[in-house]
Amino acid sequence: MLKVKQNLRPASLNQHVRLFKNISTFHATRSSSPFYLSDITTEFISDYVYWLKHEAVRFEDHKYKPKSAQTIGLSGASISGRIKYFKTFINWCVKEELIVKNPFDKWEGFKKDAHSIDILTREELNNLLKVAKEHSKRSFKHFRDYILLHLLIDGMFRINEALLLSPSDIDHVNKTIIIRSDHAKSRKARVVPLSNKTYRLLVQLIEENEAFEGEVDYLIYLSLSGRMLNNNNVLRDFKNLAHEAGIKKRFYLHLIRHSVATHYLENGDIESLRKILGHSDLRTVLIYAHMADNTIIEKHSNAGFFGTNNTISRKRSVLQ
Repeated sequence: MLKVKQNLRPASLNQHVRLFKNISTFHATRSSSPFYLSDITTEFISDYVYWLKHEAVRFEDHKYKPKSAQTIGLSGASISGRIKYFKTFINWCVKEELIVKNPFDKWEGFKKDAHSIDILTREELNNLLKVAKEHSKRSFKHFRDYILLHLLIDGMFRINEALLLSPSDIDHVNKTIIIRSDHAKSRKARVVPLSNKTYRLLVQLIEENEAFEGEVDYLIYLSLSGRMLNNNNVLRDFKNLAHEAGIKKRFYLHLIRHSVATHYLENGDIESLRKILGHSDLRTVLIYAHMADNTIIEKHSNAGFFGTNNTISRKRSVLQ
């Protein structure tokens, strides 16, 4: 209830609830006694993290995950997420004087393996757009999906931000879109510029939406019933487009944002990217600073100490 009073969003509240259930499950594997706050010691935290890594069942009791996906041991990223919420909870307990000492103070920490994210190349993104455009002539649904893909690539939006856009969020004078604070993950409004083509496509889609009869949601992207699109349905349809485009990499909706942001840094600056993405901390944007190997090679050949930009050429004299 106290977390509800802090005006946390449902997703964050659910994370805290899942954490409590998860820690309770761990405690039950070690003891038959009731679980108390006093049980949370530095050793308890270390044992909990070890349990997550080597004993916990991934996707246990998940409604939509097959048994084959319920493997032993969570990923490093998942464990780090649990630790983050665990620390937040313990800090709150200390602040409320529910516990005297913070058990995390003497905890040595958890080091997860760094992993590279396989982004979509410019060619793959163009192929994805090409396939979507070819299908766009078939029906309203395919036309809508093509414009959604165009927007995600152009503005690097999170999928929920895009699906919650309404016609009034478009600035027709400046050809920009405003992401309202109640729709932004950071809870801060931001303005995202659009290319001329994306803007024209959005206007066309809004005109197409006028054909809906009866009560519909006041949104740009509508299902065939006039309601907000479902994330899972969008992912399913985009996966089909990716397969048809010959993309072999694991496809997920956030991959579009990550890929375009990475390519943006080939020519753009990190501060403007931060504002477009809506991150408050510049350090968060640094995850997009990794580049494909061919980009690194190209930049090194031009800007490296012995690169083409730093060499002086002269004609070699020919000995007679």
